[in-house]
Amino acid sequence: MNKKLVLIIIIAFMSSGLHAQEVLPHSTQNILVFVEPFENYSPGAEQAWLKQGLPGFIKSGLADTDHLHAYTIPDFQNDLVDRPHKLQDLIWKSVFQKRVDSRYETYLVLGSYTYLEGSLTLRMDLLSLRDTRVLASFENEIPYTKLLTRKGELNDWILANLKLIDSPELTGKSKTKMTGRDATPLPGIALRDQLTSLFDTKKKNESEDLQRKYEHQSRMKLGAQLEALWHDIAYDPYLANIHDIHTLRLQAEPDSVLVTFKVGYRINPRILDEIEHFSKTRAGLVGKTESFEGHAFMDLGYIDADFTREIAGGDWRIVPIITMGPAKLRNRRVFYHSFPRPIEPPGEYYYNQGKFKQLLLAIPGVDALRIFAQEVQQVYEYSIVVGYDEIGNLDKIQVKFVAEQDLANKL
Repeated sequence: MNKKLVLIIIIAFMSSGLHAQEVLPHSTQNILVFVEPFENYSPGAEQAWLKQGLPGFIKSGLADTDHLHAYTIPDFQNDLVDRPHKLQDLIWKSVFQKRVDSRYETYLVLGSYTYLEGSLTLRMDLLSLRDTRVLASFENEIPYTKLLTRKGELNDWILANLKLIDSPELTGKSKTKMTGRDATPLPGIALRDQLTSLFDTKKKNESEDLQRKYEHQSRMKLGAQLEALWHDIAYDPYLANIHDIHTLRLQAEPDSVLVTFKVGYRINPRILDEIEHFSKTRAGLVGKTESFEGHAFMDLGYIDADFTREIAGGDWRIVPIITMGPAKLRNRRVFYHSFPRPIEPPGEYYYNQGKFKQLLLAIPGVDALRIFAQEVQQVYEYSIVVGYDEIGNLDKIQVKFVAEQDLANKL
């Protein structure tokens, strides 16, 4: 194949990518939902990725709904005109590269967000594109660190207002406004103007609202925030990876086999993200230590005495239990780590390794909490000699994590 032909093929592939389009569902019974980029009303440029990220969450979250198809579209801004069918035409050409088919039921989602001091306020409006009616409005304030676990609320709200599911119970502060089905669009007013007016009422006193939110955040006790953060991350912090499983027939004991395997332990990346985000919102109060391999995060503020005792007592420490064989097997092998509080083994097939080092650690002070998070994976090797006829029953190796204080009851 000569160079000229190769160049033609490359250009063809590039051209096809440039003109890529979505496929219009065959049946007109399908519902089409278009989502514009969200407006960023934050006082700074933080979390700018949400402008495209939130529409992406909505699109992926609605993907599994039967007879409903969601599409992300550009922000038309000044290209919007005062006749709804013109807007639909712009949208259809950007998505399907064809003119509007009025037989389809179509909706538009417009949204905005405000990020301030670790808090995210989300607003959305659901409109019928056929006549520009606003069907419902949504507003909810959530911690930024909870966004990924609660992004499904946005999808549920849309599905509920499209009468595809029952109305969800939204967590936190939320507001939903349903407009009557017989409402008509305002004549002679550009759609963008109508939509902008929805946000203008919220933005008139925006500077005052932001100031009040800032003062409210400042008044919140950092100790309470730290306690909430710690309870969210401390009781499910680790992930495990089993690898390098080997068996060796022993010459001195032909009926026995040496089984070795390794388990790598690391902190769940979600935990690191939450700690790092919290520390960044408290700039200037973050410290690192040279003696600890990893990161150290510190924040100041009043800490409740009961919470201090809880941290100091170490009841939050998590340790692994490694099992070989199913639970119903009488002679399954169990490895566990019990240090510095050793416990009596419950049977002859239980082995205390006693060397697991915590990757997540907290040290409380009078008015401070220092959280250490080690990102480097720790790897431990486990070995045991078993009978040759037992190998088939012990080939299932599993790892689970339990609180160290409950270890004796979990074996």
